[in-house]
Amino acid sequence: MPARRVAGAWTSERGSLSKGRHRKQERPGTGRVLLSAAAVGMGLVQASGIAAAAAPAGTAPGVGGTPCTTPTIKACVDLSENKTWLLDGKGNVVYGPVANSHGGKGHETPTGDFIIQRKDQYHVSQEYEGAKMPYAVFFDNNGRAFHQGTLDRQSAGCVRLNEADAKRFFEHLNPNDRVQIVQ
Repeated sequence: MPARRVAGAWTSERGSLSKGRHRKQERPGTGRVLLSAAAVGMGLVQASGIAAAAAPAGTAPGVGGTPCTTPTIKACVDLSENKTWLLDGKGNVVYGPVANSHGGKGHETPTGDFIIQRKDQYHVSQEYEGAKMPYAVFFDNNGRAFHQGTLDRQSAGCVRLNEADAKRFFEHLNPNDRVQIVQ
């Protein structure tokens, strides 16, 4: 049976899926599949059910082989894999992947699309007892940034990079550039 929209979700005759954490959840008695609009937009729905996204061997199905999906981004962060890339805004990776650390429990790094707000090469945090945040590139209005820091522990919501990578992100990213953070 072809997919159709029912009560704000896409359905077919196979069970149900929820977008959150990508877990399959059966809805008792319905026998329907719920798919996110993003999955439908990526062409994952076929008349017979769900098909896997085809990607070249060794690459992710997103922009430039990253897990991100917005073609105009200049940085991509994969929180589940602790990997980060720089892109040219045209879908091509120019640097990475490189390792990162991110927000821990209670201070999670948010996911979604963000716009670079400002940069501060010698930033010192006022919220966290004068913690140094070299090469800070702020991506939201809540003080979260890409910056140099230890990768050995989680942050208070920032994306930490080693010194060389933080410097490269600082040089590449500018205010109004788009970045995407995925789980």
